[in-house]
Amino acid sequence: MTNVARTAVVDKTAQLGKDVVIGPGCVVAPGVVIGDGCTLAANVIIAEGVTMGANNRVFANCVLGEEPQIIAMVGPKTELIIGTGNVFRENVSINRGSPNGGGKTVIGNNNYLMIGLHLGHDCHVENNTVIGNNCLFSGHCKVESNAWLSAMCGIHQFVTIGRFAYAAGMTVINADVPPFVRVSGAYPFTVRSLNTIGLQRAGFSPESIEALDEAYRSLYRRRRGPIAQALEEMSSRDGLDENVKYMLEFLHRSFQHRFGRYQELFRH
Repeated sequence: MTNVARTAVVDKTAQLGKDVVIGPGCVVAPGVVIGDGCTLAANVIIAEGVTMGANNRVFANCVLGEEPQIIAMVGPKTELIIGTGNVFRENVSINRGSPNGGGKTVIGNNNYLMIGLHLGHDCHVENNTVIGNNCLFSGHCKVESNAWLSAMCGIHQFVTIGRFAYAAGMTVINADVPPFVRVSGAYPFTVRSLNTIGLQRAGFSPESIEALDEAYRSLYRRRRGPIAQALEEMSSRDGLDENVKYMLEFLHRSFQHRFGRYQELFRH
C-alpha cells in the first residue's frame, strides 16, 4: 500500500507504483514516475523529468533531477532515468541531462551512492557501483559497472571510470581510469596496482586474475619505453583473456584524446 505523508507535496500527474513511501516534506514534481517499493525519506525533492524504477531508497534531503548547472540553459526538457535497487544516501544531488549533451542522465541498477555525492548532467552510472561520501562529478562522466570510488574524489568532465576500477580517497580523476586497476593521487593520478581484492571478491577465476596481473605489469611496470609501445605489443598477441582484451581496448580509446578522456572526442 502506498503511503504519502500529509506534509508531502505530490503533483496529481505523478505516477506512483505499489507500496511507495513518500516521507514528510517531500516534493514530487509533475510527470514524475516512481516505481514499486520505492522509499523517499524526509525532505526529498524529485524534479520534473525523473523516471525511477522499483525498490530505490532515497534518504533525507536528496535532490534528484533538477536542472543542469549550465548558465542560460535553453532547449527541450531533459531527463534523469534511474533503474532499480539503488540507494541514495543523505544530501545526494543529481542533475538531469542537458539539451546539448544527449538530454539524459542515467543511473543503472543496484548502485550505492553515499552522502553528499553530486552527479552532473549527462552522466551515466552503470550497475553495482559504490561511490563514496562527497564525490563530485562534472558533466558527461561515465562510471562502468562494479567500479568503487572512495570518499571525496573529484572527477573531471568527460571522464570514464572503467569496470572494477578502484579509486582511493581524495583522488583527483582528470583522465580515464583503466578497468581492473587501483588508482590514487592527483594531477595526474597514479595507477598503483591491479584491483586484486576486488576481482577476487567478484568471483574472477585465478587464471583471469593472473592474466590481468601480467597485463598490468607489462603496461605499468616496464622499465623502458612508453606505455603505448607496450599496448601495441600486447594487442598483437593471440589468445588473450577476454578481460585483458577489454583493458587494451579501453586504453586504445582513451589514447585517442590528448588528455586521455575518450568521451571528450564527442563533446560537440
